[in-house]
Amino acid sequence: MNTSDTNDFAESGLSNENQWQADGNRAGKSKEALGRLKTSAAETATHLKSAAASVSTDAKDYAGSVASDAAGAFKEAVESNKTAGADAIANIAHSVKEAADGIEKQSPQVASMVRSAAEGVERISTDVRDRNVGELLDSVTKFAQRQPAAFFGVGILAGVMLTRLMRSSDRS
Repeated sequence: MNTSDTNDFAESGLSNENQWQADGNRAGKSKEALGRLKTSAAETATHLKSAAASVSTDAKDYAGSVASDAAGAFKEAVESNKTAGADAIANIAHSVKEAADGIEKQSPQVASMVRSAAEGVERISTDVRDRNVGELLDSVTKFAQRQPAAFFGVGILAGVMLTRLMRSSDRS
């Protein structure tokens, strides 16, 4: 019986040793798998960062392109309206000059003042037509700073005239 007990111990010792080796192999494989997982995760993170940077750059480029296109369209529209406004101002000056010609015989002094005012309006029309929008805004800003009361008075007068013009065009 002693022999069998010793064999049992020997077998169980051998079995424990094999189990320790198996556990060691599994631990090594787990460490190896964990290392591969960490490497894969790091590579994935690098690829994601690169993709995000690329998307961000593309989005910025697209936004810049859209903004540039919109600014160009806006400038074109403003320039077109500016020219139309200059033409309208020139037409007003022409009409005022015709009115001055009509009252020349009856009141030469008044006709002279009206004609002088019409020439001033023509100069404004030429300035509006010849300058770009930025220069016009600078001129208006400087005028408003030098003559704030006149600036507000002209604004009110322009508003009244536009209102009457709109009302008369609605009635037609």
